[in-house]
Amino acid sequence: MKDTGGKKTETTDSPLVSVITITYNSAKYLDETIKSVIGQDYSHVEYIIIDGGSTDDTLNIIRRYEGKIRKWISEPDKGISDAMNKGIRMASGNIVGIIHSDDYYADPTVLRRVAEVFDHSPQIKALYGIQDFIDSVTGEALITWGRDAEPAEIKKRMYIPHPTLFVRREVYDEIGLFGLEYKVAMDYEFALRLTKHTRPYFLNYKIACMRDMGTSGKQFMKAFGESIRALVTHRHYSAAFLAVMRNTAKQVLIWLGLKKLLYRLWEKNVSPK
Repeated sequence: MKDTGGKKTETTDSPLVSVITITYNSAKYLDETIKSVIGQDYSHVEYIIIDGGSTDDTLNIIRRYEGKIRKWISEPDKGISDAMNKGIRMASGNIVGIIHSDDYYADPTVLRRVAEVFDHSPQIKALYGIQDFIDSVTGEALITWGRDAEPAEIKKRMYIPHPTLFVRREVYDEIGLFGLEYKVAMDYEFALRLTKHTRPYFLNYKIACMRDMGTSGKQFMKAFGESIRALVTHRHYSAAFLAVMRNTAKQVLIWLGLKKLLYRLWEKNVSPK
């Protein structure tokens, strides 16, 4: 990046950002996801789409934007982790981000802002920011998620919204890719490894929006079980026990019809301070 009187302009050595979207029968929202990536005001972007063999209109949507997509494949996979790992292996950028087909970037400046942080701060290995959970019917933001936190807090809660996370390519080489044994909570298990390796930098800016709480929200109990497994695998036994207690309380609130109260309590713990 070059500074021209306070305005940042791209140069030939501006960092290449690889953005990965994984899809499977994602025709409902994929168009908006793609537009949010190709509409960025930062041009050093390598966009990669990994499709799991969709049978709906997903492939037609991808082909519609083929000129703006650097690489894409459509083939069966072993789940979300496998699809993300395929994309990471295909990526040639030194910065890698993942935005799923239900999600979208909050505005056209996101990738430029991310690239500037990495470009100016070589010591930063990972970056994340703020994300809104969006009600897919009303468009209302249910929860605003993402805040600066000590790495140890990851044992209590997932304070890093995965669609906002960008890491240097070397991080995957150093700590590994996503575990295939995790079908839903692979982002949490990865965050446990990441925060042992480095303290991710918090960019106090809305980076992404996610609809309907994502896959982990739709499969809450499976995600919870995998999160406990991840904590135990990493020998965070006390944290696993406390997580079980918190989940029990959440289930009671849901049973009592107090889901909005649950959202408010959750947001208090994960929203920007």
